Amino acid sequence: MKEHATTRRAWAIVAATFVAAAIPLGIVWTLSGQARIPGLEAKAASLAPDSSEARRVAHEIAQQRRDVGFGWVDVGAAAIGAGLLVVAAARPAASRWTPVAAVAPVLYLVLSAASMALARETLPLLRLTAALGGLVSYVGVVWPLPGRLQYGVCCACLGTMAVFFGLWEPPLPKPVPIRKHLSELQADLLKAVPGWTGRHEVLPKEVEATLGADEYLNLALTSPDKNWVVTIFVTYNANAMTKVPHVPWVCMTQSGFRLVSKREEDVLLPEMPGRELRLNVMLFDPGEGLGRAQALMFQYFNVGGVYTYNREWTRVLATSGSIGQRGSYLSQTQVAVRFMPGGAEDPTAKGSEPYQLGLKFLNVVVPRLEKEYYPNLHGDGGG
Repeated sequence: MKEHATTRRAWAIVAATFVAAAIPLGIVWTLSGQARIPGLEAKAASLAPDSSEARRVAHEIAQQRRDVGFGWVDVGAAAIGAGLLVVAAARPAASRWTPVAAVAPVLYLVLSAASMALARETLPLLRLTAALGGLVSYVGVVWPLPGRLQYGVCCACLGTMAVFFGLWEPPLPKPVPIRKHLSELQADLLKAVPGWTGRHEVLPKEVEATLGADEYLNLALTSPDKNWVVTIFVTYNANAMTKVPHVPWVCMTQSGFRLVSKREEDVLLPEMPGRELRLNVMLFDPGEGLGRAQALMFQYFNVGGVYTYNREWTRVLATSGSIGQRGSYLSQTQVAVRFMPGGAEDPTAKGSEPYQLGLKFLNVVVPRLEKEYYPNLHGDGGG
C-alpha cells in the first residue's frame, strides 16, 4: 500500500511540474496578444467608421480582448491544476478527491492550447506539449483510484469539455489578399503549354453566388490535335473562415456526371522537388445528354499554406481559427482531363495518357500558384 502511495505521489509531482511549466508560457502568449490591441485600435481610428474594414477591425479587437481574457483563464487554470497536484503529492491522505478536482484545470489547459497549436508556431506548441505532459502524467495519479473516484474524473472531464466548448470562440482569421490576380494565370499557363488554346469561361451569376469565391479561374484548354481538353479551376478566398467551396464529387454529380472512382494519392511534381502533394483523383462518366467524354480530375485544398485533400479537415482548418494568427486564406484547385473513352487502358492508372497529362498540368499550375499567387505566410519564399 505504501509503495502504491509513493508511485502515485511521484506521478503527481511529475504532472504538477508539467502543468506549472505551462504558466510562464501562457503569460508570454497572453501578453503578446495584449500588445496587439493598441495597434488594432490605432488602425480602427484611421478608418471610416461605417466601412466594412472598420467593422472587421472592430470585430478583431473584440476577439483579441476575448482571447486575452481566456489567456489569463488558461494561466489561472494551470496554477490551480498544479496546486491541486502538489497537494495530492504532499498530503495524499488529506483528501482523495483532490486529484479528481485537478482534472478540470488540466484538461481545460489542453483544450485551450490545442486549438492554437494547430498554427505550428513555437510558443503554442510548447504550451500544448507541457499541457499534454501534465495530462499523461495525471493518468498515473488517477489509475490506482477506486471506482467511485474514477467515475468522478469522468464527470469532471465531461463537465470541463462542455464548459470549454460552450464558451470558446475561434479567433477571427486575418484575411490575406492574393499576390497576383487569378486572371493573370491564364496568360502564364498558355505560355507554359505552347500550342494549347483556350480562355477563361465566366460562370453564371447564380453559380458565382453559390461558389462565394473572391476570385476564380475557370480555364478550358484544348490540345493542338483537338483530342484533349483540360479544365483548370482555381478558387481563392482571402478569409479562410468562409464556407468550404463546393467539391467536385458533389457538384459534378449534381450536374449529371456519375462518379466512377475516387481515391487519395501522393504525387511528386518535378517543379516542387522534395515535396509530396496529397490530393484526390476521381474519374467521372458523363450522364445522359452530356456527350461521351469522360473526366479524370485531380483536386486539393490549400488553407493558409496547408495543403489537404480532406474536406472535413479543410473545414476544421478554415473555421477553427487555428491559423488566424499569421493570416489565412482558402483556395481549391481542380485539374480535369476530358477525353473520349476507348481501348483497354484504365484512365486512372498512373501510366495512362490521361493521368500523365493531368500530372503535366499539375506540374505547371501548382508551383506557379505557390510561388507567384498565394501569399507568403511562412517567410520561406513560397505561398
